[in-house]
Amino acid sequence: MRKKLLTSSLCLLLLGLAGLIQPASAADDAAGEAKAAAAKPIADLAEAQKAQLALDELIRAYETGNVNLIRTRLDPAMIGYQRLIDGVAQDSNALKQIRLHLFDTQVVAGPDVAVIQTNWEKRFLSVTSFQPGIFSGHSMFLMHRGKEGWRMAAVSGDNPFSSQSGVLGQIAFGPAAILAPGPAAGVVGIPLQIAVTDPDLIGQSTLTVELATVQGDRENVTLTAAGPGYFVFNGPVSMQRAVSNTPGDHILQFISVPTILSVRYLDSNPGSNRPPSMLTRSIAVQ
Repeated sequence: MRKKLLTSSLCLLLLGLAGLIQPASAADDAAGEAKAAAAKPIADLAEAQKAQLALDELIRAYETGNVNLIRTRLDPAMIGYQRLIDGVAQDSNALKQIRLHLFDTQVVAGPDVAVIQTNWEKRFLSVTSFQPGIFSGHSMFLMHRGKEGWRMAAVSGDNPFSSQSGVLGQIAFGPAAILAPGPAAGVVGIPLQIAVTDPDLIGQSTLTVELATVQGDRENVTLTAAGPGYFVFNGPVSMQRAVSNTPGDHILQFISVPTILSVRYLDSNPGSNRPPSMLTRSIAVQ
């Protein structure tokens, strides 16, 4: 009797251990499968290289003015598709010997989508002024893989492919600080240096910016083209210490110092589907 009980107890113990071991083994298998899935790459290196090659092909087409090839390398659903095509055509007529170089390029690829971030430098010769030009910027390209291969679906940041597509302008303003005229000095010409770079304005001969004080005075200054899309002013601006100011009288009036003087430029086409942007740089008036 005792022997039968011992045998029954041993069988129950073995069955219990088997029940415990089986779930543990299944859990280990599930964990191993999850780990293997996590270690599996989202997309292989070859697809990332194909996406970058597609972008390089689009760049070569832009340099040679091959608008038809560019059409085949753009996603038709791309926002700003026609605007980019129009800009490429405009650049093809206004610029020659275009060379677009990419550097510090990074590619992140998924199964059917790739994101390419890069800095770029564009060199060219203006047809209207016969002057060489150089622009630089940073862009992010969204590439999409369809039945016909990789195409560009979107571009953000600075758009290197065309002036008309929009590039955010840049302002330089100096010196860092100026001395305002004394109360009894009358109107005095104070030298200022203003430079605006805006590739959207290639072929334009002048550009108007606004000088403004925090005390309410505003005066326009005309910059002259010194290169393709590059405008400068380097000369005296009439300034005066006064008890009040009159905007638009061609004299910057300072009621008190220290204060701030700013230059403002409205970029009507900053690119990346952004609204018109007011660019501002400021210096100290002491």
